[in-house]
Amino acid sequence: MFKKLKDKLKKIWDSIFKKSEPLKEPQDASDISDASATEVIIVDAPDAGFDEDIFDIAQPHAKQRYLWCLDNGHGKLTAGKRSPVFDDGTTQFFEYEFNRAIVKLIIKQLAVLGVRYFEVVPEGGVGDILEERVKRANEKTDPLPKIFVSIHSNAAPAASPNDWCAPNIRGIETWHYHNSVKGEKIATIFQRHLIQKTGFVNRHLKSRPEGQFYVLRETKMPAILTENGFYNNKEEAAELMKKEVRQKIADAHVAAILEIEKKDF
Repeated sequence: MFKKLKDKLKKIWDSIFKKSEPLKEPQDASDISDASATEVIIVDAPDAGFDEDIFDIAQPHAKQRYLWCLDNGHGKLTAGKRSPVFDDGTTQFFEYEFNRAIVKLIIKQLAVLGVRYFEVVPEGGVGDILEERVKRANEKTDPLPKIFVSIHSNAAPAASPNDWCAPNIRGIETWHYHNSVKGEKIATIFQRHLIQKTGFVNRHLKSRPEGQFYVLRETKMPAILTENGFYNNKEEAAELMKKEVRQKIADAHVAAILEIEKKDF
């Protein structure tokens, strides 16, 4: 509590007496260089008994419980956030395109199911607009409580941006705000469905006591961030570009959302 108050007072002081500077907070796992400061939580959660056939039933959800703020991460103008070029000399993975594709697939299903959602960044020709993304979610008014889900693909250290990372670095991880009980519960459900649906390597839940992601720290609601595979792992990037794999990732997010819609946090 004291730390949060101190951080708020510091921000007020800085806004009055300091010139604005580019944000330096990490935005996602690919921005983190010190893995030793990351806490990994391994949870063997039981299967939720989710009905796979629900996607074939065009019926509205019985009760709207939350407003889902779906954040598609980076924009087209964000520097980096792309894979090395594949062997054909032209093919390349762009994270902004992947994030937006997954969010669109999620929205398509939520609209049919009658689950309330808010697309945080519908436009593509933007950069990180990190503060703006958080501001939009925080200022969105709705009678329902909000949950923030930021969707990404990961990147691992490599010799250069033009090199692929080690082939053994792969898989899915879900991040939550450190010591957030609600955040951890929500992240657990998303991680479980993502692993079950995709069969990707389970990199478990993660959080950071210090240097937390801006979108997890500054959102005024429970917030998580999913890292869906590594776009600078050559084999995994090729998988992430497949239509059927993207659909599985989107389906897993929807399955998690539907499970949480049945719960009070």
